[in-house]
Amino acid sequence: MPEEKKEVSAKKTPNQFFFGLVSGIAVIGVIGMAVFGVMYFKGKNNGQVAGEQNAANNEQNNQAEQKVEMQITAADWFIGNKDAKVKIFSFSDFQCPYCARFHNYLHDLVKAYPNDVVWVFRNFPIQSHPMGLPGALAAECAGAQGKFFEMADKIFAGQSGLGEEKFNTFATELGLNLTEFKACVAEQKPKDKISADYELGVQSGIQGTPTSFINGEKVEGAVPLESLKKLVDGLLK
Repeated sequence: MPEEKKEVSAKKTPNQFFFGLVSGIAVIGVIGMAVFGVMYFKGKNNGQVAGEQNAANNEQNNQAEQKVEMQITAADWFIGNKDAKVKIFSFSDFQCPYCARFHNYLHDLVKAYPNDVVWVFRNFPIQSHPMGLPGALAAECAGAQGKFFEMADKIFAGQSGLGEEKFNTFATELGLNLTEFKACVAEQKPKDKISADYELGVQSGIQGTPTSFINGEKVEGAVPLESLKKLVDGLLK
């Protein structure tokens, strides 16, 4: 069964948490993850998802670690310079405590490198966190009114007691049209976007959250800010 793992040391080996060598620099940190869950929206049973997960893992095991190239799309939420040299695609679950920590690190990272780093948020709700998917819906519905990251910040900062009432309170505090927000959440209007994010994550070999791709290199766990800065500095040289 999926479980949350305690903080572990990063290692450069397949199927473990690691940092690869980037620009000749190995960055080793202390990370934490919430482990891979099941697919939402598509009606797949546990056996189907497990089979797909195993196939993805086997393919990953049989190949050398490869870069995963991603592009910023019109549907993406991002902070920073879209044309920045360092592009970070982070996959997060809104109930994952490690994701909340990493979310703050990424905010600080973009502030430190406003012209050189762009951070793109992607959804990856996992089964073991029942409020992960509702959180994604709430953030995306706030995004429909131009307040995605503002809602995301509130959810990650207030993970205790997440639920409909709390999401509505956040929406009110952000000055959203509450009627439109509630309708968007109730009808699950962003479900296709969330599902697309999740499927891309699965196809890219994600096994837990948070997982990021920094210039194509997979980086797993809540990587400390100073380690992120060293990685960015290496890429900018």
